[in-house]
Amino acid sequence: MNLNTASQILGAMFDWTWRTSLHASVLITLVTLIQAAGGKRLAARWRYALGLLVLLRLMMPVVPASSFSIFNLTAPVLPNTPELRAPTPLLPATPLSPAASGQVAPLRAALRAQKKIDWLKVAPILWLLGATGSLVIVLCQQRNFSRRIKYRPPISDERILSLLESCRNVMGVRRRITAVIAPQPGTPALFGFLKPRLLLPERALRKLDDRELRMIFLHELAHVKHGDILLNWIIIFARRLHWFNPLVWLALRRLRADRELVCDAMVMSRLADDERLAYGRTLIKLLDDFSGAGFCPSLAPVINHKHEIKRRVTMIAQFKPVGRVAVLLSAVIVVAVCCFTFTRAAEKNTTAQKTDDNTSEAGSAASAKRKADTDAFGTKSLNKMKQRLDELNARVHEAERTVDEFRRNLGISGLGASGKVEGGFDAETVQRLEAARIEVEANYQGQSGLLNQLKELKAEGGDKLRKVILTANYDPQLGKLFDDLWATEATLAKLSATVGPDHPDFKSVVAMHGALDKKVSERIEGILSGLEVKVAATKAQLDSIAQAVNEVRKSDAVANYRPYFQAKRDLESLQKVRDALYLKMLEQEYGVDVPKPRADER
Repeated sequence: MNLNTASQILGAMFDWTWRTSLHASVLITLVTLIQAAGGKRLAARWRYALGLLVLLRLMMPVVPASSFSIFNLTAPVLPNTPELRAPTPLLPATPLSPAASGQVAPLRAALRAQKKIDWLKVAPILWLLGATGSLVIVLCQQRNFSRRIKYRPPISDERILSLLESCRNVMGVRRRITAVIAPQPGTPALFGFLKPRLLLPERALRKLDDRELRMIFLHELAHVKHGDILLNWIIIFARRLHWFNPLVWLALRRLRADRELVCDAMVMSRLADDERLAYGRTLIKLLDDFSGAGFCPSLAPVINHKHEIKRRVTMIAQFKPVGRVAVLLSAVIVVAVCCFTFTRAAEKNTTAQKTDDNTSEAGSAASAKRKADTDAFGTKSLNKMKQRLDELNARVHEAERTVDEFRRNLGISGLGASGKVEGGFDAETVQRLEAARIEVEANYQGQSGLLNQLKELKAEGGDKLRKVILTANYDPQLGKLFDDLWATEATLAKLSATVGPDHPDFKSVVAMHGALDKKVSERIEGILSGLEVKVAATKAQLDSIAQAVNEVRKSDAVANYRPYFQAKRDLESLQKVRDALYLKMLEQEYGVDVPKPRADER
């Protein structure tokens, strides 16, 4: 590859970058206006979707031309004439006279000075230097941070590991996550895409209880589920390509902030109502140790910036599920934004247009007739769908009245209508109660069996209980006491052989050994007492569930409320058919595919 070819490639890349950045700036402005107009009514996931549109537009190599493009408003009409170029000065074939040479000399000097500062040729080089330099800095930060945590051992605390495994099951994350102690104070964060690691600061582990750690784990696993580490690298690459555009920096920073709101909403959907305020207090608690120093751009921490916490806590306090109307309206907005900004202006050629108008009138007439027929057919089909939609709306209203009438006649309360314990049960609730009873009963049998065996070993006396207690029920504090006890026994054996039992050092170690032995016995008693309390609590839980199941079977609530739940299922089926028809009408009216709501959004 010669220098000229490399220069042409660099010029083409720079031309695409600044044009894409310019078009993306229009999209950023439009998205900002939509988000400002939507305010709190615009759900976090849809604000995030609009931000992802900006990122996608920044990375798209080509876009189709369309008459619906917003850039048609500023696109000039291109004449069918050769491209106008600056006139090139003609040099005479014969030598100039001395007088004429003296007059032309200043002009030649000005042309040489202009060639020395040709910014159109310098700009691509400056852009490449800026993009490459900033990307190298990020890669160096990534390498240094990766080295700092590469050889850090994983966390072996069974409490932390079991809590993390439980959160993985709740979030549906199959990938293996390694938890390690963070190399510096800060907030918990996710690092690495191929081998994700959960970085946990020691101070956070000390100050957060199990419930608060569970919320933090759910937030970071939401990043894993969404692939946010890979998204971080895409954002980094897009920001480096468009480093000269401040609107891109602001939009991508807002995208990362909206991503945290989406993760918060995902966590909130998996928490009980009384846990949501605790989640907001947990984020505020982490602010005490947040510094922001030492983190590389590819991390996905719980807290990115302190000033975003107020916005996140407000969202948590006002969290509520998104309705179907809001989902449909947001989908239409996203589709409209794509139609208007993911296209370029359609080129218009005036001279060619005149020629086509003079030579293809018959073709235009035929095309107009076909278009009129197509429009008439589409209008007729749309009218039929509107009539069908009106019929479905009437049936839905009738089904709603039927459901309300069953509920009033049967005396079903609000919780009973949703299938909860109060006011009646549906079949699914009874099955869940039976499954919970079986699970709790198995847990109770295991715990009570373990407690009885440990008590038998204690009654037999000797060291049998001490030999198996750590294997049967591991306790870190007891393990530390055993280690210290064994160390003093080794020291006693050594002192007995060297200085004798009358030496002060030997007597001091004997006293220390007695104290440790007493602490070990007390700790074992505490573990047995704790197991007794746990077994009693599990038994009480089992009795409560069994009593609830028996009450349901005696009252035959399922049979009594079956007409209500059947009517409710019929109503939901009608609503799904009506919504599908409404989406089909939107597709035909706008000529685009409207995104369907996912299963978890219905």
